Amino acid sequence: MNDHSPDPIRAKNGFFAGPKPRVLAHRGLSYVGAKKLVGDAARASVDENSIQAFITAQDAGAQLIESDLQVTKDGVAVLFHDDDLRRVAGLKRKVRDLTLAELQKVSLEFGGRIPTLREALIALPEARFNLDFKVSGVISPAVRIIEELAAHDRILVAGFSDRRRRLALKKLSRPVATSAGSFTVIRLWLAAKFGNTPAVMRIAAGINALQIPTHSGKINLSSPDFIAAMHQAGLELHYWTINDPNQMFELLRLGADGLVTDRADLAADVVDVFRRFN
Repeated sequence: MNDHSPDPIRAKNGFFAGPKPRVLAHRGLSYVGAKKLVGDAARASVDENSIQAFITAQDAGAQLIESDLQVTKDGVAVLFHDDDLRRVAGLKRKVRDLTLAELQKVSLEFGGRIPTLREALIALPEARFNLDFKVSGVISPAVRIIEELAAHDRILVAGFSDRRRRLALKKLSRPVATSAGSFTVIRLWLAAKFGNTPAVMRIAAGINALQIPTHSGKINLSSPDFIAAMHQAGLELHYWTINDPNQMFELLRLGADGLVTDRADLAADVVDVFRRFN
């Protein structure tokens, strides 16, 4: 049996309130990323990273919303994954080349529009957002909004770049939750592989979670030994992007603390079953 009870380190930050394991809705709940799993007929007409996708995810049982931050030409933080509009709107335009007014005139695949960080935090006052800072230019605009709305306990700062992540944390007036960048994850894996517990603890200092794939090349990031070492260091492990219920259950059995998924509806059901039997 895995112990998913709240621990003292996590209880200090409001972002990690509530029981584990957690469901993190990948760009909300839109089904767009799960067409092959559910079939086109079952696809919901909701655009990813839209306010409606976030609301749908919460209604389905997601505790946390995973999203992404880009910045407009006039310096506004918006929730959007790609750096251009080609995939979701069919436009060969970069987000950074459009003002907010221009960007919000763009109709996405299902008629939605791209929200600002401020809009999302206000529209969903109880939601907690796991935010991937995609570009350095979004750091200052995003920090201003977090400060203005005193949303520190509702935010986890994420990013593949440790440098961007640290810059964002440095600019905030209060501590917020954060996950490790790619380089830090590899350092942790190497330290754990060689049994260097002091190094693991040192590298993990100041980090709350790892948000990782199950494998990175030949590196197995979901092995029982790695999971145990990270838990010993006080870290949560959130795996992405997990859409298959069988894989979800297996990761929870191994000790995953969270599932980053396009199918928050399925993941919430799997987590419910897992909790009942563990």
